[in-house]
Amino acid sequence: MNARIVALECLLTLSHSNASIASVVDSAFGRHATEGRERRLVNGLVYGVIRWQKQLDWVLNQFINPKFQLDARHRNILRLGAFQLLHLDGIPAHAAIFETVQLATSDRRKSSGRGKTAGFINAVLRSIQREGTRVAYPPLDTNPIEHIAFSQSYPTWLVKQWLQTHDVSWTLAFCRASNQTAPLAFRVNTLLTQREKVCQFLEMKGLPASLSKIAPDGIALENRTITTFDTAGELTLKDILNRNDIYVQDESAMLVAHLLSPEDAGFIVDICASPGGKTTHLAHLMRNTGKIIAVDVSAEKIALLQKNCRRVEAHNVETRVMDATKADLAFIKTADAVLIDAPCSGFGTLRRHPDIRWNKTLKQVRALSEIQYNLLKNAAPHIKPGGILVYSTCSIEPMENEEVIQRFLADFPMYTVENARRFLPDVPLSAITPQGFVQTFPHKHRIDGAFAARLRKEM
Repeated sequence: MNARIVALECLLTLSHSNASIASVVDSAFGRHATEGRERRLVNGLVYGVIRWQKQLDWVLNQFINPKFQLDARHRNILRLGAFQLLHLDGIPAHAAIFETVQLATSDRRKSSGRGKTAGFINAVLRSIQREGTRVAYPPLDTNPIEHIAFSQSYPTWLVKQWLQTHDVSWTLAFCRASNQTAPLAFRVNTLLTQREKVCQFLEMKGLPASLSKIAPDGIALENRTITTFDTAGELTLKDILNRNDIYVQDESAMLVAHLLSPEDAGFIVDICASPGGKTTHLAHLMRNTGKIIAVDVSAEKIALLQKNCRRVEAHNVETRVMDATKADLAFIKTADAVLIDAPCSGFGTLRRHPDIRWNKTLKQVRALSEIQYNLLKNAAPHIKPGGILVYSTCSIEPMENEEVIQRFLADFPMYTVENARRFLPDVPLSAITPQGFVQTFPHKHRIDGAFAARLRKEM
C-alpha cells in the first residue's frame, strides 16, 4: 500500500476525531500491508502534518484564492504536499509534488473533475516549491502571538497563555524545541542489568546510545529518527523494547520515583498508576520488596499496568480499580509514601504527542486543575503523620502545577514542601524552582517538560 495513501487516510480520520495519532496510525497499519520503510514514511508524514498544520495552512493560503473552499480531503492532500516541500529534505521536490497530485486522482468516489483538481493542486504546490520558504508571517515585534502561532504552528490561545507567563524569547525557544522529534529514552531495570551493558548491546545492534546526564537509570538513543519499524541487526527495535530490562520512558519521568525515597519505604501507593512507568520504577528501586498498591480508574488501565509489571518483573505490585477523586482512600493510612501522577494537559510532551496542542482548550485545562486538586484533597486526610505525598504532571502549565500545590497547601497547612534538590542532587540547578519543585523544559534540559513536588505531612 502506498505510504501517502495510508497517511492521507490517517489525516482524514484525525480531522474528525479526537483519537491519538498513535492509535490512528496503528489501526491503519492493521488494515494495510506496509513494510518498514513505508511505515516510517507514514509515521513521518502523519506526525509531521499534524505538528505543522497551522503553519502549512498559513503558507497554503498565500497561494489559494480565499473564495475557494477546500474540503477536508483536498486540504489534507495539500498539507501533505506542502509538508514534504517545506520540512522533508530527503524527498526531491518533483517526487513530492508528483506523488501528492496522484492522491487527487485516486479518489474513486468522483470521476468528474479529477483532472482539474489535480491541476489545481499541482499549481499550488509548484508555487510553494518556488516561493514557500519566503512567505512572511505577522511581525514578531508588533504581533508576537500571531507570529509564533503561525510560524511555529500552535493554537493562538496557547501561545497567548505562554506569553502571559513567560517572555517572547522563552516562548519561541519552547515552541521550537517542542517541534523537534524527541529521542527515544529507556529506563534500565537495574535489578537485572547495568546501563553500560544495555548501551553496549544497543551499540552492537547499530543503535548508539548514551547514558542520561539527568536520570540515574536512564539512557537515550543518539539517533532521534529511529522508530519501532527500523531494523537493527537481526532484531527490530520493537523486539528490543520487549526486553525485561528496558522500559521506554522519558528522562523527566524517571526523576519522579526518586522523590518518594523508595529505597527506605516498605509500603507505597501509586494513584493514577497506568500504564505503569513510575510504578515499575518504584518496584525496582524497592528491589521488589515491601508492597506497592497501584490504583487507576478502569479495568482496562489496570490490565495494561499489570501487563507491564509482568514484562519487567515488578513483583511487589498489587492493583485496584477505583476513581481516586471520590473513593474511600483509607487504605493508604499506613503507606510510607503516596504518588499522585495526575492526569494533565500533557503540554510538556508535545515533542512526542504533537496532536494534543489541537485537542485541548483552556476550559479543559482548567477542568483538569480541579481534578488534580481533588486527587490531592481526597488523599491528604488519610496520609499518616510524617508520610510523604508526591504530586507530578507532564505539564508546564502553572495552573496545573504550582497553582494546584499552592491551593492545596493553603487548605492543608499540615503539609510542607521538601526541596527536591535533596533527592535529585544531579539534576541541573535550573530544573529545581526556588520553591523546591521539579520543573523541566525541552528547550532548557533537552527532555520533556514535567513537574513534581514532594510534600511531607507534619507529625
